[in-house]
Amino acid sequence: MSHFAVRVHPGELHFNAAHFITFNGSCENIHGHNFHLQLEARGENTRDAFVIDFVLLNKLAARICAELHDGVLIPTESDEITLTEREDDMLEIRSYDKRFILSRASCILLPITNTTAEMLAYHISNRLIDALHAHQGLGNLQTLEVAVEEADQQWGIYQREIIHD
Repeated sequence: MSHFAVRVHPGELHFNAAHFITFNGSCENIHGHNFHLQLEARGENTRDAFVIDFVLLNKLAARICAELHDGVLIPTESDEITLTEREDDMLEIRSYDKRFILSRASCILLPITNTTAEMLAYHISNRLIDALHAHQGLGNLQTLEVAVEEADQQWGIYQREIIHD
């Protein structure tokens, strides 16, 4: 099967954020990264001879990156993390032997199980599809691949098929 594709490289698609991940029965310390994003959209060309408006794709992805910028990324769907919102506008985070108390304003709560690069790609993919749908910009998109670079040349990738109504 043949497909056309549009690829958007980092450029303005980046965000700086702190996070921690849980794995192998432990919890990392909070640390930060300069995350970069890469997108690839595949599908059939529209009658206007493009798969998707990549200017719109880039603009919407940049907005999502801006929402993730300069905060601490916290997963809300993890069975290994307990979150308690305190009365002093602080968020208490407990996981294994770690306890973090952060200002609620500095936390970006994400509906994912862990803040790995793969799960960040999954989250961004969901947000991007919702935004494209709202802007009637899905075109003839059949698959969307979102890649998040957490460290130099280390990418977490999520690819999804697009269902059109």
